[in-house]
Amino acid sequence: MTYKISNFLKLANKLADHARDISLYYFKKKIKIKNKFIRGFDPITIADIKIQKELNKIVEQYYPSHSILGEEESYIKSSEYEWCIDPIDGTKSFIEGAPMWGTLISLSRKRKIILGIADIPVLDERYIGYANVAYKISKGKKSKLKVRKTTKLSEATLNTTSPYLFNNNRDQSAFEKLSKKVKSTRLGGDCYSYCLLADGFVDLVVESSLKPWDIRALEPIIVNAGGIIKTWENKKIFNGGSIIASSSRGLFKKARSILNKKNPV
Repeated sequence: MTYKISNFLKLANKLADHARDISLYYFKKKIKIKNKFIRGFDPITIADIKIQKELNKIVEQYYPSHSILGEEESYIKSSEYEWCIDPIDGTKSFIEGAPMWGTLISLSRKRKIILGIADIPVLDERYIGYANVAYKISKGKKSKLKVRKTTKLSEATLNTTSPYLFNNNRDQSAFEKLSKKVKSTRLGGDCYSYCLLADGFVDLVVESSLKPWDIRALEPIIVNAGGIIKTWENKKIFNGGSIIASSSRGLFKKARSILNKKNPV
């Protein structure tokens, strides 16, 4: 290993701290909301833009050769290292005053995700994964993350942000079929659902058509907590896509089998 993960971790925490200060300043304040879409609703606020610009500036200061892929602004460079930033994952929750939005920060080396942070400012929780380590810092206290090993669908809890955000009717119908097989289904949560899975409170998170900044940071957190996270096609999540995160491999296989059945209705 030719790099020191501790140096990258230090910077990632600095980025998360800075993002938290900005986001909490604007949270539950009357701010202007713009829509990225002509049809539909994909909001963006001054908090999203300011966090992205400030974090990009800090990365450029410490590692000017590194590439940055951001939801709101990117600096793509020819580098083996790439930071991926979602300044506010869950902007709809943010503008509605709900607490379960977060900032997602990851670092990849040669297209392998080596570090991930999910910071949940309002709850004062930070989830961190790298190497073989996954832990949570909550109100200053550090605790190890570990998934619960649920193997039966009938005993599993399933989360998604919203089935209305799925890529198409087919994916939505597949999710509804899976939902009928589990013990309980909860909607909402954005990135926090994945954190809850790593912390042993949720068994499955299923979503459709995610972007890289929506999911990269969550991979090392879940995997190092003992879970599994891949696409519906059983591929790596590096480029985003339709995602299954699971507390066990057995549960992952069962969920994937249902989601990929033809004519799921």
